[in-house]
Amino acid sequence: MKAEADADIAAFAAALAAGEPADGEVAMRAAEDHRTHLARWFFPCSHRQHRKVAAHYVSDPATVAQWDEIAPGFAWYVHDAIVANADRAGS
Repeated sequence: MKAEADADIAAFAAALAAGEPADGEVAMRAAEDHRTHLARWFFPCSHRQHRKVAAHYVSDPATVAQWDEIAPGFAWYVHDAIVANADRAGS
């Protein structure tokens, strides 16, 4: 479970470092992997629910600070990728 979670975060970080847009295929694939990880291990995670998770990532200052330790703007990048993926899914 931890290795899978770490891989999800690493995929987002690699996409950001490579200059991939948050609404591009690479970042949205990372978002979908993140969503399915949450659904597999924690709770049913529809695209609508995943949007709520993304909103938390940018609304809680402690969470923003934790995510932004990975890279500046990382919390918003993950948020935007999740939202783009949910939009693509029609949710």
